Amino acid sequence: MTDRPRSQSPPAIPRVDLADVPHVASDPDRSLYAFFDQLREQSPVVRCETREGAWYAFLRAETAKAVLMDTQTFRTYNPVAGESGYFDEELLPASKDPPEHKKYRQIIQGPFSARAAKALEPRMREFAVTLIDAIAPRGECEFIEEFAQPYPGLVFMAMMKFPLTDLPTLAAWDKKFWTSPASDPDGSIRKSGLEGLKDYVREQARGKRLAPDESLIGQLTLAEIDGRRLSEDEIVSYGALACIGGIHTTKAVLGRMMLHLAQHPDQQLRLRREPALIRRFIDEALRVYAIGESFRFVAADVELDGCPLKRGDRISVHWPAVNRDPRMYPDPTEVHLEGPVQAHLAFGYGPHFCVGMHVARHDMAIALEEWQARIPAFALAPGATVTERVWGGAGLHALPLRWVA
Repeated sequence: MTDRPRSQSPPAIPRVDLADVPHVASDPDRSLYAFFDQLREQSPVVRCETREGAWYAFLRAETAKAVLMDTQTFRTYNPVAGESGYFDEELLPASKDPPEHKKYRQIIQGPFSARAAKALEPRMREFAVTLIDAIAPRGECEFIEEFAQPYPGLVFMAMMKFPLTDLPTLAAWDKKFWTSPASDPDGSIRKSGLEGLKDYVREQARGKRLAPDESLIGQLTLAEIDGRRLSEDEIVSYGALACIGGIHTTKAVLGRMMLHLAQHPDQQLRLRREPALIRRFIDEALRVYAIGESFRFVAADVELDGCPLKRGDRISVHWPAVNRDPRMYPDPTEVHLEGPVQAHLAFGYGPHFCVGMHVARHDMAIALEEWQARIPAFALAPGATVTERVWGGAGLHALPLRWVA
C-alpha cells in the first residue's frame, strides 16, 4: 500500500488505528470480533489508519454486497494513481475488473473446482493424520505451530505439485509477506517476502513450460487469453496470489475454529458424536470468525452510508464485521449447528468471490474429522491468554491446547 495524503473525514465517522493492535481472542468481550461488532453498531463506516496509510472500511453486509457488485464505481485499481488495489501488485485474477476478470478467472476454475478438491482428499487426510499422530501422545500442543501452520502448507504444496521439501522456504517467504506494519513501517520486509514467493513460482513455471503437468502452474503454461499464451509475469502473478491465499488464510481460520471448540466443550462433544455436522460447523465458524478485508478504489465521487467519497479514495469491506451483522444474521455471534443454513460472505461476494473456497472447505473438514477422531476432549491450556492480530496477517499468535480426558 503506498502512502498517500490523508484526507479529512467527516467528524461523525470514527477513526481507528489498526497498527498491530493486539486483541485478546480468548476473551469474547475483548476479541477482535467484539471490537468490530461495537464499531459496526456505532457507525456503518470507520476511517482505518495504519502507518501505511488510511482508508474507509465499511462494516455492514448490504453495503458490502453493493460495493462488490458495483465494479464500475468500486474498482481494484486506483484510477488516479494507476495502482492495483491488491497489495499494490498485479496479482491475478484478483487485480482485474470485469470484463477482463472473467477471462483470467475462467482459466483457473478447473484446478480449484470441487472435483479437484475431492481428488486431493487422500493427501489431505495423509497430512492431517501424520501431524495429529505426532501430537496426540503428548497430551498437549501449540496448535498454530504444530498443526494449523504446516497442514495447509502441505496441502497447498501437493495441490500445486511443488516439492514438499520446499515448504519451509515457501513458508518463510509467506511469513515475511504477512509482517505487520508496526514491525515493517517501510514495507521492505513484506516486499521481500512477496519477491521471494514470485522468484520461487518463476523457477517452477520455467520448469513446467518444458514439461507441463496438470498442476495449476502447469496448466497456466498452456493457457491462453485472447488468443495468446500467458506471459511468464502473468503466470508468476497467479502463482504468487495462490501462495498468499493458500497458506496463511487457512492457518488463521483453523486456529480460530479450534479455539472456539476448546471454549465450547458442548459443541466439541456434539461434533464427536455427530461428525456429519462438521461441515455445517465449518461454514458457521467461517462466518462468525471471518478474516480479512477486500479493498477497492473509488472511480467516481459518490456517497456511501453517509460517507462522501472522492475519486481515488481507498475503501474496504471488512469481513469480520460484515459476517456478524445482525441486520442479515439472527443471533450473529453464535455458531449455530441447527436451524436454517446461513449464507455467509466469508469467501467474499460478487465477481471476485474466492476461487479457492472448495479446497479450503474440504481441507478444513478433513482436518477436523481426523482431529476429533484422534484427540480426546481438549481445552485451552490453564492460564493461557490467546492474542490475535487485527492487521498484517489476521489470526492467532499462538494456541496452547491440553487434553482433558
